[in-house]
Amino acid sequence: MSKDAAIFAREKVQGEVRYAPCEAQDEKLASEHRRFSVFPMGEIAEYRRHIPYNSEKKSFLAKTGRGAFEVFQYTFKIPGEDRVYTVMWDYNVGLVRITPFFKCCQYAKTMPAKMLNSNPGLREICHSITGGALAAQGYWMPFEAAKAVAATFCYPIRYALTPLFGLDFVTKCVKPGEDRFGHMVIDRQIIRRCTDEANGYRSTSRESSRVGSPTTPVASSDMSTWTPRPLRPRLTGFFDSESGYYSDTDRSDKYLASPPSISPKSAFSWTAMNTPRSVNRDPELPSPRAVLDSTNPGRSCDAPPNSPDSSHSGRVQQLEDEDYDEAVSPRSMKVGLLPENRRRAALSTKDTRAAYVLMQLHFADATLKDGTKKRRATS
Repeated sequence: MSKDAAIFAREKVQGEVRYAPCEAQDEKLASEHRRFSVFPMGEIAEYRRHIPYNSEKKSFLAKTGRGAFEVFQYTFKIPGEDRVYTVMWDYNVGLVRITPFFKCCQYAKTMPAKMLNSNPGLREICHSITGGALAAQGYWMPFEAAKAVAATFCYPIRYALTPLFGLDFVTKCVKPGEDRFGHMVIDRQIIRRCTDEANGYRSTSRESSRVGSPTTPVASSDMSTWTPRPLRPRLTGFFDSESGYYSDTDRSDKYLASPPSISPKSAFSWTAMNTPRSVNRDPELPSPRAVLDSTNPGRSCDAPPNSPDSSHSGRVQQLEDEDYDEAVSPRSMKVGLLPENRRRAALSTKDTRAAYVLMQLHFADATLKDGTKKRRATS
């Protein structure tokens, strides 16, 4: 059995049968059907076939809106020959496979294309199937146009085609020797009617495919049960905006990356594990006099201004106040601006501060003695 041989299986039809087989016959027609070995005469409608359209070309799907052929079929032979020819047509939309007609009448393979070129508008409603099942490959033409074209050259096989085209096909066939025989040119009105019919079938096929295809369930528009997800609170910034390490311009936003119009549905309290640093910058530091009082309880800071030690201690106190205040001044306490020695002085303990003051007193005393010696030498 060849790969494109007809397969007969009793199955139910799919869709509407618009083009049923004509199996009526009288004695003469029955005799001709036996001569052409028409099979299965009388039971053609019992055998149907589903042929998927698997070609890489998508023109058939675009033109018809269909992805398969639903066909009736039967076979016949030329008397005296062993080759079997299969007649096939789509009973839903009436497309007829006309390639076997050209073969059995000994026409070249290029003749179907020439026939289409001779009938303007006919190519647009015909289909050349080159892929998929071998049984479906070839040219497919609308029913009325196929009947009109076949009548111009199928006179020798006219009786074998009556189950497809009807009993009147025998009388419509052009006899050999007539001017119209073999010209394969049909009336343009037939082409127009077939075009309108094909457009109607295409629209029907697309509508039925949309109705029969599963649809995606529409999402519910009721969003009342949706609640916004609580956002993580923002930690308090440890850097001041003037230091350059704080990028936000608005500290009123308590939630990270939250738009101003949205807030959590339920409020909650949150306590940081590590308390932030004090926001009081540049605290008041004790003066050198207070440091001396705390380290030397026996020294009185209320000495009379005219006492011998008052001028000396006042001058020394002025020096140490200026140096110490310069070291611990608020403008020098900025992070990253203090020199190393001044930062240590500012952040040291009380004992270190006291040592620093005593060292300043020592240098001040040495300076006074050195000045006294120089004045005596000059005098």
